[in-house]
Amino acid sequence: MSSLWHEIGQYLSVWYTSRAAGLTAYLLLFVAVSAGLLQGSSFAKGKRKAVISLIHQWCGWFGLLFGMVHGLVLVFDDYIHYSIWNILIPFTAPYKPVLTGLGTITLYLFLIIMLSSDMMKKVGKKVWRAIHFLALPTYGMALMHGMLLGTDVKSTPIFWMYIVTATITFVLLFARIFLFKKPAARKPAASKPTATA
Repeated sequence: MSSLWHEIGQYLSVWYTSRAAGLTAYLLLFVAVSAGLLQGSSFAKGKRKAVISLIHQWCGWFGLLFGMVHGLVLVFDDYIHYSIWNILIPFTAPYKPVLTGLGTITLYLFLIIMLSSDMMKKVGKKVWRAIHFLALPTYGMALMHGMLLGTDVKSTPIFWMYIVTATITFVLLFARIFLFKKPAARKPAASKPTATA
C-alpha cells in the first residue's frame, strides 16, 4: 500500500509541476509579446520605454526557462512514460503527438527568437527583425497547445485566462498595425539661398 501511495504521489508531483510550469511559461510569453507590441506605442517613452524593454526581455527568458521545465519534467512521469526523445523530437510523444509536438516546436522557436535578440549585432537588424516576426505565430502555437492539450482548460478561471490574454494580444497587435504612429522621417533642412552680389 505504501508503494502505491508513493507512486501516486510521484505521479501527481510530476504532473502538477509540469502543469504549473506550462501555465507560468504561457503567461510569461504573453507578457513578453504584449510588452514587445507596446514598444511601438506613444506610451513607451522615456523611463517607461526602458522598463517595458526589460519586461519584454526578462519575461521572454523566464518564459523559456519555465517552458523547458514544463517539457523536461515529463521524463520522470511513470504514467505515460515519456522518453527524452519524445520531449525533444516533435510529434513522437506517446500521448497526443501532434499537440505535444506543437509545444516542442513552440519551445524551439521561442529559443531562436530569444537568442537572435541577444545576437542582434552579429545577425544584423534585418535578420533579427525577420526572426522576431515569428513571435506572434509562436504565441499562437503556445495558446493552441495550452487550450487543446492542457487539462486545466476545463477549469473556468483557466479557460477565461486564455481568452482574456489572447484578446489583449490581438487588440495590441491591431493597435500596433493600425493605430500606433511610426516616427516621421526627418526631412533634410532646406539650404538657404546664398546672396548674390
